[in-house]
Amino acid sequence: MSRPADSPGAARLAFDGESTPVKTALFLVVCLAWLLPGLVGREPWKTDEAIAFGVVTDLLRSGDWLVPTLSGTPYLDRPPLYYWTSAILVRLFGGLLPLPDAARLATGLFVALAMAGTAAAAVALYGARAGRIGVLLLIGCLGLLLRAHEMNTAVAGLAGVALAIAGLAHALARPRLGGALAGLGLGIAFLADGAFPAFLIVATAAALPLASGDHRSRAYGIAALLAIGVAAPMLLAWPLALAAQAPDAFAAWRGTLFATRWSAGADTRGVLADLAYFPRTLPWYAWPALPLAAWTLWRARRRPGPRPELRLPAVATGLFLAATLLLAESREVNAMPLLVPLALLGIAELDSLPRGAASALDWFGVMTFALFALLLWAAYAAVFTGYPTGAARWVARHVPGYRMTFDPAAFALALGLTVVWIAVVARSLRTTRRAVVNWTAGITMVWMLAMALGLPVIDQARSYREVSARVKEALAGSTCTLGVGVGDAQRALVEHYAGIRLVRPGDARAATCDTLLAQVSAGRVVSVEEGRWREIWRGARPGDRVEAFAVFRRQP
Repeated sequence: MSRPADSPGAARLAFDGESTPVKTALFLVVCLAWLLPGLVGREPWKTDEAIAFGVVTDLLRSGDWLVPTLSGTPYLDRPPLYYWTSAILVRLFGGLLPLPDAARLATGLFVALAMAGTAAAAVALYGARAGRIGVLLLIGCLGLLLRAHEMNTAVAGLAGVALAIAGLAHALARPRLGGALAGLGLGIAFLADGAFPAFLIVATAAALPLASGDHRSRAYGIAALLAIGVAAPMLLAWPLALAAQAPDAFAAWRGTLFATRWSAGADTRGVLADLAYFPRTLPWYAWPALPLAAWTLWRARRRPGPRPELRLPAVATGLFLAATLLLAESREVNAMPLLVPLALLGIAELDSLPRGAASALDWFGVMTFALFALLLWAAYAAVFTGYPTGAARWVARHVPGYRMTFDPAAFALALGLTVVWIAVVARSLRTTRRAVVNWTAGITMVWMLAMALGLPVIDQARSYREVSARVKEALAGSTCTLGVGVGDAQRALVEHYAGIRLVRPGDARAATCDTLLAQVSAGRVVSVEEGRWREIWRGARPGDRVEAFAVFRRQP
């Protein structure tokens, strides 16, 4: 804390990297406020979250912990560590929380591990002053926000990558600790999210001795051997058990293990055209870590002499970026591992950032999140009062007919958060680090406002509970329902809400089904065999103009 001359009676926050009880408490509050909202109190959302939830519920229902299934069919896109963790948490907390909330706690656990790994890596590379700012830059990345509050295997992959990078950062000075962390991270990344994040870790570990003589040392060799020893059981145990007990499932999993955008049959909308996907996505997805990492590389280029502390994050960033651009399927979630080395690289020269650039980033963040907060408050007021009219029309268009109940506790929490954010921004001293702190505090404030004020509306718009109930009514009396064109996410959610397990078209029971559920684009005619099926109901989620469901009954 410091007292500037222009206001001698007022203590102000100086974000200078020095640890004080107030700043430590503020850091913990920001991390918890960013992480916890959105993990509980809502329905599963599509797409990845609904699929993960469907796999977890299948695991709990069947008791088969070896072969992940979705609606009774083997689902082997990813290994099962995330599903195991989620199912264990359901067993522990399912009596206290609704099933989706208890299952989603696994995401909070893995994201917390990713934050801890990033902090440990930052401290090993740059010293104690870097730990907190590294975490704040990571969670300030725009692309991480929504995914870090969903059920998906990628967050477990992110945790594995962060722990492995922390292990590599400690490998020279503390080889036993470094090797254990790197091996644990490699095992988690592979057993939760498959070969791609594991490949990124192995490639980085192998490239470091080529880039640096320091890593061609006995200490690094000890760390590498220990990492292999720690990772080996996690890399081998489940695949070997799968091969021994379910050889068909093992063959199916092995066929997807090394799939890339270049694999035969990959849905890439044209491989060459897709190469532009990540260059278009990363500028917003990795903001503000990406421009800060670019500033570090620019400074390193202009400063003579070796920079050993930059070697690991620079090598990892280069390899992660190349592998993501060339190999990963064009989905933004596949860029998530890149955020860790970018954040570590971005904080290296944060203190040397020109004051004008830091002020511009700070001003942009404050104005952006102030505007978002204003829009959220306007939409909240419009739900109850009808004013502003533009906001009221927007809400009515997306959730027609919805009537929200006023929650005094949520209102008080949202108002308090807004006031605290304004106070923190107003009372912090201008430093280069303030831009990152204010950015992350702003994104946290907006996320908490959205969850406190808007979660019921968002849930109404995104949940499949109501449409599943109407599907169940339309299918009343049916003994078997054929699902045509129904996506994996929708299949899992219909089963969860309506208790209906759809039969797939290739199943032997398909010919005996007396009803059919089709997922179609809204307003389009469903292609079914004429004379055999009669449409009896059609509907969609409130305000959804893209996706619809149609129920057919077999003609006698």
